[in-house]
Amino acid sequence: MIYTFSTWLFFFYFYCFLGWVWETCYVSVLKAKWVNRGFMRGPFLPIYGSGAIVVLIFTLPFRTNAGLVFLVGMTSATLLEYFIGVVMEKMFHVRYWDYSSQRLNLNGHICVTSSLAWGVFSVILTLYGHTLIERFVMRMNENLLEVMVFVLTVYISIDMAESVREAFNLKEVLLSLEESSEEFRHIQKRFEVASAFYGGELKERSEAGLRKINSALELIMEKAASAKTKKEYGRMSSLLKRNPQAVSKMHEEAFSRFMELSDEDLD
Repeated sequence: MIYTFSTWLFFFYFYCFLGWVWETCYVSVLKAKWVNRGFMRGPFLPIYGSGAIVVLIFTLPFRTNAGLVFLVGMTSATLLEYFIGVVMEKMFHVRYWDYSSQRLNLNGHICVTSSLAWGVFSVILTLYGHTLIERFVMRMNENLLEVMVFVLTVYISIDMAESVREAFNLKEVLLSLEESSEEFRHIQKRFEVASAFYGGELKERSEAGLRKINSALELIMEKAASAKTKKEYGRMSSLLKRNPQAVSKMHEEAFSRFMELSDEDLD
């Protein structure tokens, strides 16, 4: 069966939504509270939509062979997950999902457990689930389908643009926090060397100076994290709350500091 461009887009959006439902329910149960899971604000997870499309492209030619569907689907989706994970971390300096604690992981971006889950998902999708969705879409009025796809495209594009902007804002804050911490460490080292060499009164003055510098840099760090408006800061904080497993290997100390700030009252 040949799909039009609009049909492929609808499939993509549908599986983005289905992935969001699964992830949100799963993470909410684990956290014992509601978690609006995902990089975007709305109910869509592009990694699942992209994974579904890649799986369908590579497995539909032999959709009746469960073994091949499992292997090909697992491989293609795992490669996609690794690629997206690497690109996002390089762009935003934050890893929005992390498998470092899992056994047999590769740089924290993929792991055996996740890959096996992709394989099972591929079999369920290709052999069973997609058939129902396919029938539904193929019976839909073509004009109605195009209108729905257009509206969803506009909405998701705006949501994605805003989410990317928030991720870049977070990256800037992390860089500012890291620079402030590094500057403090350099000044602290100089005072410690001077105190050890001269001792006595200079040591007391050095310690007093360090306390003042520390207070000043703490203020800088506070301002760095809240340089944007409270609304922007709240959005960055919400981005991390939607991704509770997010980490930053590039800015671990700054990321921890931001997480501390995000737990404080923003009023």
